[in-house]
Amino acid sequence: MTNLVALNTQTHRVLRVAAARAILGHGNVNIVSVIPREFPQLLAHYPIFYSKSSESGQFEPAALMGFERGENLFIKDGTWDASYIPLQIQRQPFALIPRSGTAAMDPQATLDLAVDLDSPHIQAQDGERLFQDDGKPSPFLQNLSSIMSALVSGSREAYAFTGRLAELNLLEPVQIDIELVNRSETKLQGLYWIAAAALKALDAAQLEELRNREYLEWMYFQMASIAHVSGLVARKNKRLSGVTPAPGAGTGDAAPR
Repeated sequence: MTNLVALNTQTHRVLRVAAARAILGHGNVNIVSVIPREFPQLLAHYPIFYSKSSESGQFEPAALMGFERGENLFIKDGTWDASYIPLQIQRQPFALIPRSGTAAMDPQATLDLAVDLDSPHIQAQDGERLFQDDGKPSPFLQNLSSIMSALVSGSREAYAFTGRLAELNLLEPVQIDIELVNRSETKLQGLYWIAAAALKALDAAQLEELRNREYLEWMYFQMASIAHVSGLVARKNKRLSGVTPAPGAGTGDAAPR
């Protein structure tokens, strides 16, 4: 349960957030939604796929961080073992809520930045200040506001992007069969990637449209990121064995199909 309350400079003047611990505390996920404008940073570390909502049927891009529910292979020895952390994790424990008096489902509703007051990472003693002594937002809060703004606009872009891919039949399901160093096997299902045959079949006008809307660039970023699946397998193997397997010596395998 969360206790989201709109931030107020008078009421919450002394609040601080243990930002690093908040990120780790909300990092126990194996997949997290991302926005296309993160792709260049995500590409350095994470495999990116597309997930489909069982309720709305909409697709959204998502970064893969583990093979089991709640498994994040990028959290290592109490730190995040990558130079870039997805924005959906960086924003924790903050969210956006409709301003009082507006309908929760109204897409035009004004949103307020809110904090989960029940989060163990919100306190008054240590961590990043939310407000300065004069009541103005601290640099930390200003950066957080920028992150939330990027997520709002980025979510709209993401749904427009994946919606157009779906219209062009460019998304297809993929199942990844994984053999680990201990000879156990697992299957990663429920994810989608770009259908190569459908991409090749696009005509010049469709390709030009995708290029002009930046979609083609985003597609290539996502397609290139799939190479990181093998790196994710290596992280899993290291946890299973306690050592880094030598190349070719039972390192496990990941075979999409």
